[in-house]
Amino acid sequence: MISRRDTLKISLALSAMSLSAAPAFAWRTGEPEEKISCDILVIGSGIAGTVAALQAVEDGANVLMIDKASENQRGGNSRVCLGSFLMPENNSPEAKKAFIEDVKKKSLGGGRIDLYEVLADNILDSVNWAESNGAVFEPWLQQAPWNVGVRIASPGQYRGMPKLLKTLFDKYIEKGGKVLFKTKAKQLLVNKKGAVDGAICQTDKGLLQINAKAVILGTGGYSANREMLEVAHPGGANILIRGNKFITGDGIRLAQEVGAGTMGMAGVESLHLPVVYNGPQGRGSPTRALPYCLGINAEGKRFVDESLGYASFGKATLQQTGQKVALIFDEAMLQKEKRIGMSVELFKRAKGGLIEANGYEQLAKEIGVQPAVLKETLEKFNASVKDGKALTAEPPKSNLAEKINLNGKLYAFYPLTPSITMVYGGLMINKDAQVTEADGTPIKGLYAAGETVNLYYHDYHGGGILSQSLVFGRIAANQAAKYINKQ
Repeated sequence: MISRRDTLKISLALSAMSLSAAPAFAWRTGEPEEKISCDILVIGSGIAGTVAALQAVEDGANVLMIDKASENQRGGNSRVCLGSFLMPENNSPEAKKAFIEDVKKKSLGGGRIDLYEVLADNILDSVNWAESNGAVFEPWLQQAPWNVGVRIASPGQYRGMPKLLKTLFDKYIEKGGKVLFKTKAKQLLVNKKGAVDGAICQTDKGLLQINAKAVILGTGGYSANREMLEVAHPGGANILIRGNKFITGDGIRLAQEVGAGTMGMAGVESLHLPVVYNGPQGRGSPTRALPYCLGINAEGKRFVDESLGYASFGKATLQQTGQKVALIFDEAMLQKEKRIGMSVELFKRAKGGLIEANGYEQLAKEIGVQPAVLKETLEKFNASVKDGKALTAEPPKSNLAEKINLNGKLYAFYPLTPSITMVYGGLMINKDAQVTEADGTPIKGLYAAGETVNLYYHDYHGGGILSQSLVFGRIAANQAAKYINKQ
């Protein structure tokens, strides 16, 4: 039997549970002194927000973009990313099918497969649209051993994205778009019909009410919100945060307050964990080189199939002693593979993290492992290499396997540790980029694009988030413009 006192205790406990599960971020305001209006309000100035704002202006809407950052810090995660846009080689049905299959394989068959199809159908057209607005991209580069490839914002890694963002932002302003910085959306407005029609914002001057006929969220994910990271993956808050400090899940929380559903925001599978060198002069990323190299842990042994890519490698590194590993390659591999050279260039710019050695013994000492163990690891791997694979190695390497010269010139990216650049989970949307409730019901007047949205699961091909931002940023704008024209 449960006593009245026990019943009260249980009731209070359940109340506490419901309070902790309910949004603790609800923000109640007084009456804003200033009110302004526009057709479409775009929240966020990264690639998703900038693309959506520019497309909406081209569609004839009166557009206002806002961002909580100052103007010289605009751009979100986009301004600090490598700058790759994932895409099929061409628009043929065969190339699109191969693209979708490769993305599905990376995501272990999870994620939003219906949206992978939208991505395949629209990315090349969206790149052409960006080029028509002044953007410049490098030639298509295949992501071996996969069928997918990327075009990097010109003039190259990390240098191209700031230029691309500026080009599209300047075009937005040139075409009549308006923008407010240091303006943080604190609450979405909902009208009597249940449609989102603006936001209450915090500015240096006080509260600002922005009335709009539709709202597009391009606020990024939650990769810099340690509380949300800890909920997603216990211990996640202690991992190196590599991206922009402003990416704190604002758009996700705003949308949840009005009933939006989310997906993929729990577990290590929700986090993108590439390895990086974090040095005093900067950070180096071995992303391009990684599938060709051999990963070595603190015990001097391999621990994962490197050809699976950098997100899988990062998750595996999280489980290694000290969460610190090396990626090694030899002179022949460096001369043969352009992508290894691309990573070497980044480490030289970071002024650290690239080790050169004559033979395995010197290399072992440099990366802090026993020479005899490293020798055994490399010899066993070499013995298993056949036709570009090492299927009998421990663990097997399914692609891009080449014998390594133990006694020749050797290199290592070291020390490498996991870092959080972005997340895979986020808001639920449909194919029209409308934010939906958990049951799939669209929320009228509310759209989202970019990292704010859930698309991938477990792993993704590099450049997938930027392509997602570009494609769904345009779709969100197109659909928002159609929506307001029907009002």
